[in-house]
Amino acid sequence: MKKFYAILFMIMVTFSVNAQLIITEIADPDNNVSARFIELTNIGQDSFDLTGYNLIRWTNGNSGPSSSSEKDLSSYGPVAAGDVLTFANNATEFQSVYGFAPTASFGTGGVADSNGDDQIALRNGTTIYDIFGVPGEDGTGTAHEFEDGRAERKSTVTAPNPTWTANEWNVDNDGGGGDGPQDAPGGFDPGEWIGLSVGNDPVVTVGSDVSGLDYFEGYGPSSEGIFSVDGINLTGDITVAVSTNFEISLTSGSGFTNSLNVISDQSGTASATIYVRLASGLTPDTYTGNASVTTTGADSQTVSLTGTVTAADPQITVTAFLDVLNYVISQGGPSAEDSFSVEGLFLSEDISVTAPVDFEVSLTSADSFSNEVTISPNQSGTVVSTTVYVRLAAGLSAGNYTGNITVSTTGVTDELIAVEGNAYGPPTNSLVITGAYDGPLTGGTPKGIELYVLQDIQDLSLYGISSVSNGGGTSAGNVEYNFPADVVNAGTFIYLATEDTKFQEFFGFASTYQNSVVSINGDDSIELYENGQIIDTFGDVDTDATGEAWEYLDGWAYRTSGTGPEGTTFTPTNWVYSGANALDGESTNAEATSPFPAGTYAETASVIKFNNTEIYVYPNPVKAILNFISLKGTVRASVYDVTGRLFLQKEVNSSLDVSSLKAGIYIVKIENETGLNIFNIIKD
Repeated sequence: MKKFYAILFMIMVTFSVNAQLIITEIADPDNNVSARFIELTNIGQDSFDLTGYNLIRWTNGNSGPSSSSEKDLSSYGPVAAGDVLTFANNATEFQSVYGFAPTASFGTGGVADSNGDDQIALRNGTTIYDIFGVPGEDGTGTAHEFEDGRAERKSTVTAPNPTWTANEWNVDNDGGGGDGPQDAPGGFDPGEWIGLSVGNDPVVTVGSDVSGLDYFEGYGPSSEGIFSVDGINLTGDITVAVSTNFEISLTSGSGFTNSLNVISDQSGTASATIYVRLASGLTPDTYTGNASVTTTGADSQTVSLTGTVTAADPQITVTAFLDVLNYVISQGGPSAEDSFSVEGLFLSEDISVTAPVDFEVSLTSADSFSNEVTISPNQSGTVVSTTVYVRLAAGLSAGNYTGNITVSTTGVTDELIAVEGNAYGPPTNSLVITGAYDGPLTGGTPKGIELYVLQDIQDLSLYGISSVSNGGGTSAGNVEYNFPADVVNAGTFIYLATEDTKFQEFFGFASTYQNSVVSINGDDSIELYENGQIIDTFGDVDTDATGEAWEYLDGWAYRTSGTGPEGTTFTPTNWVYSGANALDGESTNAEATSPFPAGTYAETASVIKFNNTEIYVYPNPVKAILNFISLKGTVRASVYDVTGRLFLQKEVNSSLDVSSLKAGIYIVKIENETGLNIFNIIKD
């Protein structure tokens, strides 16, 4: 029995050595996301049974693989020795680009549809057999990023590896990693792995070209770059030699020379990381050269090298992304502070940072602000990155303030940083939110809000809008959209929509402004700002409207005339609602069963009781259309003059046209089988 187990063990070992499938290429071409693929190669001497094997992908930095992208490979085996499998995300595009059909296509979002920052594994059940990347680590900026490029297994790899090993791969991406192919099909070679084509001949492969070997005059050598050198079936060592002005070493930080040998082991295999740098003592110029990689019996390989020596002239670097600096005069200035950074090299004098009039700068947060600060270099003329704080000064009158912060020193052109701020006066409350709508057309359009101008506004840019999604809480001063600096007159309706085409299709007239801030979905809130302060609110900003009385999904909400603006308060009873899905299936507002009452808000309204319900009648005085809000069902409306003479009688459910009446005071009676109410109106 012991002999039987020994024989069985030997058979298993032989099988594991002679039948081996590895991942040999993963592609995300920069010019064609539909030409992505994964390549697997049987590098063993026997066929490989794929029963129970699968491919899996970890998306970005997710700790677990995506089960939706898992693909069982059982039906694609057995794989003959030396055969290559190619799995695409789009079979048609793969064949068009590479000239042959893939083994299979796993579709958009499938395991072969990686955008270059994912991790791919070949598994036997749930056990990793071979892997690319580190599960749980987003590939961006790592050794396993192949975004807009590819990753190819080195020809010297002779076995699968369940642990990510970076030096088994040549990886190219659009973030500066590698210098290999990025646009398909050039340089991409699905269906052909170099490790299969070498036979018993010596082969040497090298990594990507190296650039960016730069330094300032007198401060050489450059920082180090690296490239890989690998060889198989060697009969001697590999020699690596570099052009004049460059140096190489097998060790980071020491041992640099112009030529070195990579030692081959007894099996004829060699592998090394070569450190390369631009030599010190060079004059300002751009230097190019090569690393020549040779060995007996193999084709020579070349790695291109590039570096630049820059004159050590004085220089400053400014990094600034300043927000607008605002404060409300009634609450007191100065504004909250923002900051930027300044650094310098080879300086002989201090750096001066000067604020424009009405702004202040400091090197200390919340302290010591003034019109100018100075930053002194160290003995070598260097200013390390230094934070400078800036704010809008206190005590200003209401207005918009702009200027440039000047960063200067001897021998350097001044750097200018644009800065802007606002000192806001008290709000006038001249604008009010009167409606919100979530339309039924393609993409849930039109989406947006209606506003009404209560008083003439000379500069509409003092007003802005923020939306609050799903009860996410107040925007707290973060104004997402400011209106342009238009002049608008009292009585004007403003329509802010996500876009105009569908708005016009549904409403029959053009929207006033367009911005994605109003991409509202029927459960979102809106905050209206004036002078940086919230002056009106629609919706409870702390509550998702789903299931609430004010939900307007595929419907609308409209403010009752004579109410608002209400600051940060939302009063649901000051609004009327279509109810969720009221606009479903409608193509235009005019033909809708429950149309959005566009342009019907009035500053004044009469409130009457009808059948124990409050009815809003507006506007009053009225010029043409008298509106009834919250009226349930149809009533007969009769209009009399003060002598009792009947002038008009009509069945109405939402509005009554009184444009034919002369100016004066009239008596209106509304009635149905269950109720009656009489009230007065003034006809302008």
